[in-house]
Amino acid sequence: MKNHINRLLRFLAFGILGMMVPTVAMAVAPIAPSNLTAQAINYNTVNLGWTDNSNNEAGFEVQFRVGTTGSFTSLGFADPNQVSVSLTGTAGNTTYQFQIRAVNAAFEYSGFAGPVTVLTPYGVASAGYQAGLLGEAFSFSLTSSNPSLVTSYAVSALPNGLILNPTTGVISGIPTTAGKVMGTVTISHTGGGTASAPLTLRIFRPLPALAAPVANGPMAGQAITLGATGTPISLSAAFSDPDVSSAARLTTDLGNIDYAFLPGTAPSTVANFLGYLSRGDFVNTMFHRSIPGFIIQGGAFRADATASAAATQPPVVNEPDITNVRGTVAMAKVEGVPNSATNQFFINLAENGSNLDNQNEGFTVFARVAGSGMNVADAIAALPTRNYSSVNGALVATPVRGTPPTVYNPAALVRVLSAGVLPILQYSAVSSDPSVSGVSVNGTELSFTPLSAGVCTVTVTATDLDGQSVDSSFPVTINDSYQSWAGRQNFLLPSDADLTADPDKDGAINLMEFALVSPPLGGTAAQITSSVVGGRLQMTFPLRQWMTGKTVTLQSNDDLSGEWTDQWSSAGSMVHPWIVSSTAVNGIITVTARDPDGLYRFLRLKIQN
Repeated sequence: MKNHINRLLRFLAFGILGMMVPTVAMAVAPIAPSNLTAQAINYNTVNLGWTDNSNNEAGFEVQFRVGTTGSFTSLGFADPNQVSVSLTGTAGNTTYQFQIRAVNAAFEYSGFAGPVTVLTPYGVASAGYQAGLLGEAFSFSLTSSNPSLVTSYAVSALPNGLILNPTTGVISGIPTTAGKVMGTVTISHTGGGTASAPLTLRIFRPLPALAAPVANGPMAGQAITLGATGTPISLSAAFSDPDVSSAARLTTDLGNIDYAFLPGTAPSTVANFLGYLSRGDFVNTMFHRSIPGFIIQGGAFRADATASAAATQPPVVNEPDITNVRGTVAMAKVEGVPNSATNQFFINLAENGSNLDNQNEGFTVFARVAGSGMNVADAIAALPTRNYSSVNGALVATPVRGTPPTVYNPAALVRVLSAGVLPILQYSAVSSDPSVSGVSVNGTELSFTPLSAGVCTVTVTATDLDGQSVDSSFPVTINDSYQSWAGRQNFLLPSDADLTADPDKDGAINLMEFALVSPPLGGTAAQITSSVVGGRLQMTFPLRQWMTGKTVTLQSNDDLSGEWTDQWSSAGSMVHPWIVSSTAVNGIITVTARDPDGLYRFLRLKIQN
């Protein structure tokens, strides 16, 4: 308490030195103050108030003693015209007396006001705000202003997993639930005196472990007609990243720093930061503060000739939840004002949880640095710093590039050259057979380039900001169409391309040549053979393997004058009672069909659009 008032004494002496006093003889003793009051605010704070009755005082001397007997001790001087002072440093459950008198510039004193007597209450010397980490051992001791007189300790609420020893006052255990718990500490003393104070315990979460991206189920196979490009596939719904839902990139003079946001634990803070990003407020700002082994800080000032302040939004509510460990990004605040963060952010270079989680009700971690961004952050921290407080009072430890200039030079600062949102996943794709179909990725869209009829496997790789990846594969079938087939022939006349035309006069129209894989200009029709095996009629014929728009149907009849009966269709499966075998080679399926019951004498193929 005495040291506190001694500071007032130094200020008063400075004021007296600046006063012009003609002669000591002309000084008149000041009139004594009156109505002195003393109020114990808590065990270590006493407020004094009085009435100033003089118009020539240079200050007021405050004196005190412990108890009601013995000599008084001077605490120092209060300023002239001051009528109250708050004194700190008193002990709990102790009687004090105070008196006060005025003094003029010639050091002539008035009479005393007082003494007044005050009994300080018992107090809780340790309470307020404390932080712990989920799943890790926690220990904190409650203490009284009068520890030798304590009989028991109590607290109204504690986080799950913590208990209070009512005899020692130690709160300990392993927290099992994150969050803030507010309670009241009550300490009982000999003779029935109690002390109480609020206690806030906040249990922080560790930074979640990195999680690789995942494929959201199998991707559906694709069928594309040769000659078409197919519809691009959106990959956004096919993959997700369990630990990142949004991200941003800050491009600096030393490289990129990617932020993976944590909206699940700090939604308002993330929204606040994204607001600055969307307006471009961070562009051409600087990292204005660097403390190696602790933090680098930016977002507040522009890299211009005057280090002007960047635009700010209204302060955002404090949302502490994730502990301040290396690689996390948190918001800077005004000291003693928890809900004061605006645009200043900092990157933790070390395990700062034991420090920053316990300050100012905890600093809100709203993102983590992803990928190789901490290499850039460490490079910034490794730069020399300069004090440019003559330009801007906040620039006392500003990192600079190159040969550190003595004179402030914006071009030598570490600037944010651009800043904006960043996709959380990057995609790439490959085809198992590029001769069948090529593939390409543009952002989140996968496109195909069909080149020949066939089937290939396309594998898509999704890679997250930390370089972790996952693959998903699916088949792509490139089907041949009659139009594409006809366009590849060397027909002399446009009419030669008609479905019913027979340019080579081999007795097979184009529709048959296409479906049964025979040349329309080669003079040889498709090779279809029939035989009887075990008394059952059998047919062997070629079939275009990847064909769209046309269907080949196997029909049977026992009497050519009757109706033909459909038995099997190329639109169905090769696993069928009428299909004996099917062998695919170079895009041609050789199919052997046989009457399973021996009931029919005639078989034929019908080709339909």
